[in-house]
This record gives sequence, C-alpha cells and structure tokens, in this order.
Amino acid sequence: MKKHLISFISICFALAMMLVGSASTFTVFAAEDDLTINSDATVKVGDKIKYTLYLSDTKEDIIGFELRLFYDHEYLELDKDNVSYGKFDGVVHNLNLEDKIPINWTNISTPMSFSKKAEFLSMEFTVLKGGETEISQFVSEMYGDDMTYLKSYKWTYDITVNDKVIVEDKTPLISDDEETLEKNQGSFINYLDGMGEENTPNKDDHQAIIGSMPGTQVVTEYVDVTKYQQADSGSSSITPIIIVVAIVIVIGAIAAILIIKKRDEEKAND
Repeated sequence: MKKHLISFISICFALAMMLVGSASTFTVFAAEDDLTINSDATVKVGDKIKYTLYLSDTKEDIIGFELRLFYDHEYLELDKDNVSYGKFDGVVHNLNLEDKIPINWTNISTPMSFSKKAEFLSMEFTVLKGGETEISQFVSEMYGDDMTYLKSYKWTYDITVNDKVIVEDKTPLISDDEETLEKNQGSFINYLDGMGEENTPNKDDHQAIIGSMPGTQVVTEYVDVTKYQQADSGSSSITPIIIVVAIVIVIGAIAAILIIKKRDEEKAND
C-alpha cells in the first residue's frame, strides 16, 4: 500500500509541475509574438499597422517644414507604396533611408491651414518581430506665413491595426537622435507635450528636446519612456487557471493520502 501511495503522489506532483511549466511556456510564446509601440499599442507579428500624425491649433498657415520620422526596421517594415502627406503636394522625402526618413515641403504661394485637426502624414508598416520599439519624430523647421517659426500648434497621432484604431490622440514621441540634434536643429522647438509655447497649459514647466541651438532659453530634457511588455490577454487569463488546477491536484493528492491513512488506521484497530 505504501508503495502505491508513493507512486500516486509522484504522478500527481509531476502532473502539477507539467501544468505550471506549460503555463509559463505559453506566456513566453505569446509575449515573443507581441510588439509594443511607444508603450501605447501592442500588436502581433504580421499585423499591418498605420501610423497617422495630426496637426491642429495653429494660428498661422504653414508655408514650409522639415521633419524627420524615426522607426526601427528590425521591428517594422515600411510600406513605401502607402505613404501619404494629407494636404501637402510636392513633398520631398527619402524612403530609402532605413530608420530615419527626412521629409521636406515648401510652397509660399499655397499656405496650408491646420487651425483644426487634420492629417499631416501617415505611413504603413508590417510588424516583423516582437519586443519593444518606437516611432518618433523631430521637426527642424516649420514656418508660418509671416516667415517666422510656428509657436502655436498641437501634435497628436493614431495607430491603426488591420483597419482598427487602437491608439488615438496620443502625444508623439520626440527623437533624441544625437546626429539629428547636432546637425539639424533649427528654429522650431520640439516640446515634449506636443504643443507650441503659445497654447500649452504648461507654460511654467514647458520642457523640450533641442540640439545646440545658440541663444535658446529652453532647458533640454530627453524623453524618459517607461517601456513594458504586454502579453496577449488570452495568455493572462489562461495562466492563472492552469496554476489553480495544479494547486487543486496537489491538495487532492494530500487529501487522498490522509483518507487512505485514516482508513488503514481503522482497519488496524479492527
């Protein structure tokens, strides 16, 4: 009888460990298939995503800009046939530069109004692998129709996955790419809250990312993004269930031992 009990307990514990192990493996596999973008969106390998940048709240019409969009080609593959610049015609860009896309536009005869929210640009990507990545920007120049840099504006962005919006009206990340800050800093100031100095609610603490621009009074502050890995919601709900089942099996084994032991004692007394 004792030999059978030992075998029974061993089988129960082995089964429990297998269940817990499978739960951990399942979670890892699910996480490896997830990509977190800007700490805002979690997408899957193979997903088609669309990053749309919006501009609003400008007091002046725009006659020219110079912007760089940053991404990581190890995680995201740019679809060069699905790039749009909203209101702008005649945009000059170089889509062959991986990870850093320079974009320029100037037209003094056709100023563009962004007093109301409108699409500034959009780009589509295919998710290549899981992990964590960012899509960010840096504006070197953006002139109003009075030939001075824009001081009133608001940037936001959306992320669409397979035609479904999963991130909406978020503040874009500002790139702190050292080469860009060193060589391409212009008059425009990239504030961390995505708003210009004239319309921000944070006038007393309005931080920005800037390069070595002489004469600026803005304190340089680099973005401190707290990244995280969000596992698939299915794995997070299944894992606790598996662990609970494993615990129940162990408890059941212990209860069985006590019952059999008591029965053996009663037989011995008889």
